Amino acid sequence: MAAGMLPARAAPGAPAHRPPDALQPVARGATASTPAPQPPGPAQAPAPSQPTEIPPSRARIRFRIVGCHSNGSGAYREGPRRREVAIGFDDGPAVLTPSFVGMLERNHARATFFLIGQQVTAAYRETLLRELRDGDALGDHSFTHPDLVRSGGASGQLSRTLRAIRALTGYTPCVFRPPYGSYDESVVATARSLGLATVLWNVDPTDWALPGTAAIEQRVLAQVRPGSIIVSHDGGGPRGETLAAYPAIFAALRGRGYHVVTIPELLGFRPVFRPCIRLCEGLGVPRAQVPRDALIERAP
Repeated sequence: MAAGMLPARAAPGAPAHRPPDALQPVARGATASTPAPQPPGPAQAPAPSQPTEIPPSRARIRFRIVGCHSNGSGAYREGPRRREVAIGFDDGPAVLTPSFVGMLERNHARATFFLIGQQVTAAYRETLLRELRDGDALGDHSFTHPDLVRSGGASGQLSRTLRAIRALTGYTPCVFRPPYGSYDESVVATARSLGLATVLWNVDPTDWALPGTAAIEQRVLAQVRPGSIIVSHDGGGPRGETLAAYPAIFAALRGRGYHVVTIPELLGFRPVFRPCIRLCEGLGVPRAQVPRDALIERAP
């Protein structure tokens, strides 16, 4: 069983022109090797050579991220014991999500955004594409945020959210975080059948309770260890405290020698890229910039 993976349990993507002489008919009585007589006329300048249309070259083809490939049959609370940590921001997209993205950009950090499907609307399309351009990951957080153990219907909740994210961004998540951390074997198996790994956490500053910026900082830094997965929130309420806490958290983590990565990166899940020429949505990169471990899909 992979590091950090727990068994499930309940919890509260014109032909080249021929040269002009080849178009002239052979005159009656002439052979193919005898040029047909031409009517007298002024001397003609040689016809300019005709350009040949070149098919799209490899230099024009770019690659855009379209998802990731996860594995494992249990639920993850942490990753391998390397000096890496990953943060999952839950309950967006929401009003402050663009501010969280800007904060991550300024701090040269990446995160995983677990999205509530019914909130994945056209109003947030550019924000979600910006996250993908920055190297952030998107995750499934159900469609309406129910307790999936008590309510059931996990398959519909997860698949509707996957469809919403894919339709808006072209990206298919490979990680899922159950609302309230409530899951059982059935929920984990349903997620796995949809290509989703169930991801929990082992660092919780309870920022949802609005304990204050200093408390959020202190709680994260007190609990973090190599391979930690941190849970925080960019939606579900006023999140200014969380937003204000993370620059100091990032600085402290780096001071301790940690790298901040996405949850798929922490868990060793492979990104999936697809060739694109026109419909790259600003996400296309040259082949040399595609990660070495990436899976390359054929363009549809």
